Amino acid sequence: MSVAEALTVRGALPQSVGIRAVGIDIVDVERLRTMVERRGQRLVERLFTVNERALCEGTSPRHRAYCMAGRIAAKEAVRKAFGGYGEGLGWRDVEIGRDASGAPVPRLTGRADEAFRRAAYSGLHVSISHEAGVAVAIAVAD
Repeated sequence: MSVAEALTVRGALPQSVGIRAVGIDIVDVERLRTMVERRGQRLVERLFTVNERALCEGTSPRHRAYCMAGRIAAKEAVRKAFGGYGEGLGWRDVEIGRDASGAPVPRLTGRADEAFRRAAYSGLHVSISHEAGVAVAIAVAD
């Protein structure tokens, strides 16, 4: 008997675990930092919402680059979790905020909200990690 089957028998899990889709992405932090340096504020405004820019501002340049790279990776992971429903999403249709504990929280607007509804997902969860010059994110839809 698998762990999931054992937990289901004991009532700890519903009959179906419920994961419907997964998306993952990785971003080279230095590459993103160079692009932002080259293209300036116009690129930042195209990629990030006002709230995301505020989350990444006021910190060291290194932290800012990792913060932005993590959000780009998370946005792409969400887009991948949407599969075909995510076609045509804009960068700012997915906002990666923070909850009270600092954990990343996806907020969907416009086409992303429509994709979420069309896919009939009930939840969307994101995790971001930074290490050795890269940011990686995973999105799980249930």
